[in-house]
Amino acid sequence: MAKHNKKLRRSVRVEVFREYCANSSIHGVRYFDRDERTACERFILVASSLSAFVTRLWRDDTQDVREMESGSNHCYDLVTVWDIHFPAVTICPETKVAANRLNFTAEMNVLADDTHYNNETSERKSSSVERIKAVAQLCNIMFHSNYGWLNQVNGSEDNIVDMLKRLSLPWRTTVALCYYGTDFTECENQLKVTLTEEGICYTFNMLPDREIFRKSAMHTDYIYTRNWYIFPGFQPPGPSYARDAGLDAGLTFYLAQKNEDTDYLCTGYSQGYKLKIHGIDEYPHMAKRNLRLPLGHEISIALKPQMIVTSPSAADYSWEKRQCFFNHERYLRYFQIYNQENCELECLTNVTRAMCGCVRFSMPRSNDTKVCTLSMWHCMYRSKWFLRPIPGLKRQPHRVILEMVKNCNCLPACSSVSYDVEMAQTSLDMEKFRLANNELPRDHLDKFTITTLAIYFKESYFITSKRSELYGWVDFLANCGGLLGLFMGLSILSLLEICYFITIRPFSVRSRIASAEKRKSNEVQTAMLPVICKPE
Repeated sequence: MAKHNKKLRRSVRVEVFREYCANSSIHGVRYFDRDERTACERFILVASSLSAFVTRLWRDDTQDVREMESGSNHCYDLVTVWDIHFPAVTICPETKVAANRLNFTAEMNVLADDTHYNNETSERKSSSVERIKAVAQLCNIMFHSNYGWLNQVNGSEDNIVDMLKRLSLPWRTTVALCYYGTDFTECENQLKVTLTEEGICYTFNMLPDREIFRKSAMHTDYIYTRNWYIFPGFQPPGPSYARDAGLDAGLTFYLAQKNEDTDYLCTGYSQGYKLKIHGIDEYPHMAKRNLRLPLGHEISIALKPQMIVTSPSAADYSWEKRQCFFNHERYLRYFQIYNQENCELECLTNVTRAMCGCVRFSMPRSNDTKVCTLSMWHCMYRSKWFLRPIPGLKRQPHRVILEMVKNCNCLPACSSVSYDVEMAQTSLDMEKFRLANNELPRDHLDKFTITTLAIYFKESYFITSKRSELYGWVDFLANCGGLLGLFMGLSILSLLEICYFITIRPFSVRSRIASAEKRKSNEVQTAMLPVICKPE
């Protein structure tokens, strides 16, 4: 019985295949079952058809994956600048403290004499050391190379941030005027006093502190941003959208610095301001990327946005192929919003803590993490160099640090905006301006150096790039169907035809063959019946 069933199944397969070859709409299939075709000819026909089909599938699939892995973009849209937010702008003065609060150079010289020639200790000296050590946290590598003995001087360093805030330049004088938009609206209500590694800075158009940081993970010793106005009931507006392109629709700052405040000992011979233009959801990391603004100049900066967005269909791919993170895919401990800038700042914080046992005062931290004192300045300085591989580095970090850096994985966000910058500047001659306006030379403006800054969008329209899959399922089927239809005559009806011959037709053929065999068996039995002749 089993042998009979096996023979029946084979007969069904052979019969269905022959019917399909005889009736198929695909070109060339009818030659597969011709009796005059040799086995070699049949093999060549089958192999060539299958290889064309498989090659087409493989090419589409690998090109699709290669496109996602390379992160290239092929979709472009035209967008107006007033559909996007105006960028956040952070300005940090190179002069860190007001001279009437701390004459840093003079106090350092006095401290050097006292330290080298006697061991006098007094309440005044202790207070001076505390202030000097707080400000020295902001000084450059040249200062710390020349004044390394300052680390050995005893002094309190418990309230670095509070001390820097008390000694910093008066922000209402430093940012003398701020205008935004075509109607010259004052923009002080959108300014914030921001704590960065450069000390006390000023930021325009950034998201509120509560929307950037995870408050549950942050310490409670001090805050990182504070509104310009702090009177009760004041609610700062949300980040502003761009109003138009052109100089008159942009942001204008008038910055003033007292000449007596200028100090060259801490930050070196280059005086002025550091500027960072960044996204509204990025917390500024000034040391990594910034523009330098000289004192006494009129500076204009034209921006051209570079926006990259990612289509929802690309979310089905892994981040390794997509080469970017959606906000829900990459968790940051201290930040609610994922972007590359926030991720790199958190990574630097983790590496600094692992190497030094503490973090810089401006870094996000939890309550159980200490703020580094001045004696750990060189450790904090070295930690940032381990975030990227440095060929030929003599002192390699511990493998735990290397593994930590590897796990940072700070890919770009899937939706991000950066800005191409064109800068122009000219000297600002305030003396001749005052003379032309019949102002007296003893006017109080002689005490200040004025710098003006204008930031605006260069053009009203810009092109955004869209990261998406090269071939979706519809594109894939259309591409395959077009080529297979061109070379083999394959269509959707041909696929339905194949499904029919695979699923439904075998049952019909099996029933027909079974009926034929049964009928044949009955005929044989009938033929073998004995014939009885009746005698006459």
